[in-house]
Amino acid sequence: MAQQPIKVTVTSSIHRQTTEAMKLYNSNTQRHLDRVANYLRTHILRGMKFTSKQSVGYSRGKGKRLHYPSVVGHPPAEDTGRLMNSIHIRKTSMQGDIYSTSVFTNLWYAINLEQGNMVGKRPFMGEESQAFKNADQFAKSLASDISIKTTLPKPATRGAKIR
Repeated sequence: MAQQPIKVTVTSSIHRQTTEAMKLYNSNTQRHLDRVANYLRTHILRGMKFTSKQSVGYSRGKGKRLHYPSVVGHPPAEDTGRLMNSIHIRKTSMQGDIYSTSVFTNLWYAINLEQGNMVGKRPFMGEESQAFKNADQFAKSLASDISIKTTLPKPATRGAKIR
């Protein structure tokens, strides 16, 4: 009796699954960084709109309305809206293997308000600001959502093919 050869072929879908996992991870990372940036910008604007104000205002010129500045240590009070309108978000991008996003303003006097140069310190978007602290907590609460452990498809369970 002639012996028949037995051939066993084992297939794996690990490459497809790791590719899908990386796409999912990258997508989650970008989405969550954008959410944190939007959260920070919203809280910066909210902080300026509802900040504690001094009881004494001053006029910006003849016939102009009074401006009531914020209390030192609180975000700057809304006046003309120029500072609030200058706060923008740079969408999440990837450079190498690092994702980054930023919330920024390019107004020359923003740094003076933030650091207290020439006026009392009025932190509104830096690490000392309440908006930054809130966004930091928000980011930490989202960190587990970036994980891909629970969202990966189950591996294909195909047995070995015997021919």
